[in-house]
Amino acid sequence: MSEVKDMSEMTDNNSSNVCPVIWKAEDNKFLIKMGDSVKFVVPFPMAGILSYKGQSQETAFKVDAGDIIEFYPEFFPGELTWEIEVRDQGLTAVAKVNHLKPGFYVLPETLDDNITIRFQDLLIWQDTKPQGPYWDQRKFLGDLQAHGIVFGVLPGAWYNISMVQGKREVVIAQGKPPTLPVAAQLVDLLTKKETALEEDQRIDHFASKLKLVNAGQALARKIPGVPGTPGRNVKGQEIPSQKPRDFQFKLKKNVQLSEDGLEVLATVAGLPLRMDELSFGVEPAYILNQDLDLSIGSIEFPGDVFISGDVHDGLHIFSEGKVEIRGSSSRAEIRAEKGLTIYRNVLAGKLVVGARYVVRSKLLHDLQALHDDLVACLMITEDFINSPHGKDLKPGQCLKLIIERRFPGLPKQASDLEKFLLSTKDELIQQDLVISVRSAKRFLGGLGPLDSQALPLLGRVSQAFEQIIGNITLDVPEKLECQVDYVQGALIECAGHFSCRKGTYNSIIQAAGDVRIEGVCRGGRIISGGNVVIKELGGSGITATTVQFPGTKRLKVGYCYANVVIVVDKEIITIDEPYKSLEIYREHGKVEVERLKG
Repeated sequence: MSEVKDMSEMTDNNSSNVCPVIWKAEDNKFLIKMGDSVKFVVPFPMAGILSYKGQSQETAFKVDAGDIIEFYPEFFPGELTWEIEVRDQGLTAVAKVNHLKPGFYVLPETLDDNITIRFQDLLIWQDTKPQGPYWDQRKFLGDLQAHGIVFGVLPGAWYNISMVQGKREVVIAQGKPPTLPVAAQLVDLLTKKETALEEDQRIDHFASKLKLVNAGQALARKIPGVPGTPGRNVKGQEIPSQKPRDFQFKLKKNVQLSEDGLEVLATVAGLPLRMDELSFGVEPAYILNQDLDLSIGSIEFPGDVFISGDVHDGLHIFSEGKVEIRGSSSRAEIRAEKGLTIYRNVLAGKLVVGARYVVRSKLLHDLQALHDDLVACLMITEDFINSPHGKDLKPGQCLKLIIERRFPGLPKQASDLEKFLLSTKDELIQQDLVISVRSAKRFLGGLGPLDSQALPLLGRVSQAFEQIIGNITLDVPEKLECQVDYVQGALIECAGHFSCRKGTYNSIIQAAGDVRIEGVCRGGRIISGGNVVIKELGGSGITATTVQFPGTKRLKVGYCYANVVIVVDKEIITIDEPYKSLEIYREHGKVEVERLKG
């Protein structure tokens, strides 16, 4: 041993502050003489046997000065072995390593003469050649092959094994686990996050709060799941991945799947329904079993609307279907494309039934009137140009003169029609119609008639009007009706028939079909495109009541007061005294009035 010298005896001439140590090679032991200061010795059993006075000591013990202690170091033959184990369903391989170095513990030649000698702090490790089993890298590679470990062997596996001190587990191979699948996801396309209002924005409390869908609109979408990728264990075997979790939509009424099966599509316009997480439907009718007030807001709905209560002030109902109101309507606007029934009072406000037809009817009426007057104006102007009175005037001067004398309202007709076109949305209102009306307005008003191109251009405008009028069709839904119980101070426009169960007061009622009032009609104006039947018309002490209808139809009144004006086509009949029965119609081109004095 190079660390200590082989001494034959202990001498007494050592320094007083050290404890001499002698190595007895023949007995494989150390002899330590205690110094004057040493009182306690703490053994280190794992390094060898510490003997005092013939007894082996494993715990701290007391000594006296001059005592001799024997230390028999344990010789470790050395060992590097392992046991390979595959775990985690083949994903991990570990080596249970047992690595003990060959050698033994030695003591220095002298120990400090301290009160306590702790052997663990003094011993020095001395390496020797291995005497026990000491496996190498070749053995490791062979064991891998014997266990069938061919995948995921870690590059530093052998180095990690060789560096183990004592007993420890070392991961030597790591498989590849399968990746988890991504489950199919449902996206609700109707859910929108409410955005914060800017400071300068104002909430419209009267606006519609309904979230509606159109036919063909997607209510929900499925994002298909993504399968996981297979893994591989340390033996090279494939580990299959799980299938992604899937779901199926539950289709209720008025919905269908898209061609790829990933979207729920509405087959009709209406109110989207969500029964549970996967169930979708669309309700084509809106039913409200209470009053329509600010808590609900206005209703804009593509189908039928049913209100069991009243419609409050300032609100509106716009429906592409029928509207039925069991209560009253007060200062509200109600538009019903396919019919309207109000079971109680209508106070002020506006009712429009068959709005699309009403718009097109007005468009056709105003356009036809402008066209007829324009044609007449141009014909009279042409005659005037060719007459002796016009031979000294320019064509433009003749046109301006005829407009001023014979057609003073023609420029305003063109201007009003332009305003109507610009303020109305309808597929019939195309750019060519707007341009034609605008041209008529330009060359009919102000100095426009004096333009040298006014007459030929107005002639082309007249031809354009004629062609556009010929292409306008009015399709009125069958049995289109507006039925009310009582009306006061309201404006009513109906593309079909109008009927009132009790009476109308100071209201304007326009109906393309028949008008039937089973009670009284006092004040206001009735414009009908069909027959008119009124139980009691007019009244004393009120403004004049006007009824207008075409000559092809009839007016029947059960009792008619004075101060009533009847207009048949363009013929005006004034009723100056009351009649018990009144019937007016046109026969053989002449307006007939049958009346019975009361």
